[in-house]
Parts: sequence; structure tokens; C-alpha cells
Amino acid sequence: MKTTKTSTSTFVKAMTISSITLLASISSISHAELLTEQQLQQEANQKIAQFSQALKGQLQAAIKQGGLPAGVSVCKSVAPSIAAENSKDGWTIERTSLRVRNSDNVPDAWELTQLNQFEQTKAAGTQAADTPMIASQYQVNGDTTEFRYMKAIPTQELCLGCHGSNITPELSTLINQAYPDDKPSTSK
Repeated sequence: MKTTKTSTSTFVKAMTISSITLLASISSISHAELLTEQQLQQEANQKIAQFSQALKGQLQAAIKQGGLPAGVSVCKSVAPSIAAENSKDGWTIERTSLRVRNSDNVPDAWELTQLNQFEQTKAAGTQAADTPMIASQYQVNGDTTEFRYMKAIPTQELCLGCHGSNITPELSTLINQAYPDDKPSTSK
């Protein structure tokens, strides 16, 4: 998930390093100058938590009512609207991954670098399991300064039904129809 804050946008993207990463990007020199990086990170984490809670709630309700196929529908149709609803106050929220299912979520160059670093950190086992992996950066684009923030989101049990290694053939067919450009996950 991506969150971008530009006096008008924030970007949040994530997938368990190979699932969703949350990124917050803030723009506008005047706004960025008024807030410390710690304050911006705190805002980004609040946006990420709001998005994550809303999406998880929608997924759980849909799966309870209609099984995993309903969950696919939530991720495809509802998740973008939840991101849009939480993209306010200058923040933009989006999702991304090294293995995107939705081609609209392909990481940009900075996100790709961060995702690869998250993967390397995960593979090396150098970060405590309870410590979130984050990256942030100020980026100047002409007259605008953006604060970009990305946070890795670990794949939860709820996600493994569609992003795990034991997907039923029927569900796999549905996923392939919904996401023809799917880059299958190798999560276990």
C-alpha cells in the first residue's frame, strides 16, 4: 500500500516485504518545513493503521459472508476506495509489492529500491521480528518537496488464502481472471 503526502498527496504501499508496503509521501515545502520528520512519520503511520484496519475489517466480513472469492473482490474493488477515502489532508495512500497482483500498483524506482532493501533485511535476519521495516526520504521536485514514507506490512494469516502457496484451482482461476497480470507470490 502506498501513501503519498503532497500538500495534496501521500503514498502507502506494502506486502510483507513481498506482499504490501506502505509509503507516505508529503509534498509542499511550506507544510514539510512545519513538521519534523518524526511528526510526518507519525502521521504516515496513523494513515497506514486506518487503511489497514478498514481493509482488514472489509476482508474479514466479505470472507465470512462469501468465502475467499469475496475477498478477491474486496482487494480488487474495495481496497482502492478505502485508500482513496484515507487519502486526505495532503496524503495519498497506495499499495505496492515486488510481486504485484494489480498492474496499477507497480512500484516506482524509489519504492522498488526500498522493497528490495526490505527483502534483503528480511533474508539476512538482521532486524527483530517486532520492529517494522520503514524507509523515508525528502524528495525535491521543482518547487515541491515531498516526504515519502514506506512501511513493510507482513503477510497475515488472513492474506494467505489468496497469497499463499496452497490456493485452490477454482480460486486461482478467479484470481487470474481478476488480475491477468498477476505476479504470483511465493509466501508460505
